[in-house]
Amino acid sequence: MTTLAADTYERELIYGLRAHVIVRETEAEALAAAEQLVSKLDADTGDAIRKKSLDAASFGVARQAALRDTAADDGFVEENLWTGVGRARSGAGAAIVGNPDQVAAKLRAYQEVGIGAFILSGYTHAAECDLFAEHVLPKINHASLKPRFTR
Repeated sequence: MTTLAADTYERELIYGLRAHVIVRETEAEALAAAEQLVSKLDADTGDAIRKKSLDAASFGVARQAALRDTAADDGFVEENLWTGVGRARSGAGAAIVGNPDQVAAKLRAYQEVGIGAFILSGYTHAAECDLFAEHVLPKINHASLKPRFTR
């Protein structure tokens, strides 16, 4: 996809997605992990956390809130896309939730509509990164991964 401005500078636009990931060996385990993340959060506390953020008035945050408001009672706005994590934070407030095949399929579906870069995280960061590396990375095409640090 290009635009006139990108063409003018002989550049191609690459679109990206920022999301959390909650992957477990089974879908039931992933759903349980997602629910555990917000199990002790009440609505007023979540609202206070979001309002403290520096990006609280941005378009992206407003869109995340709109998605949360239209989500099903379980917090899912579409298959394997859970908005519950956004109840406790601003910014990237959606998570791809599921078993390894479901998470990999969701990422491929985003690639098919033009997403070329992903910023993925989870809670806790290191633990979810390890789960993703073990269960999802072998199932998707990705750039070379060179370790930058060790734990």
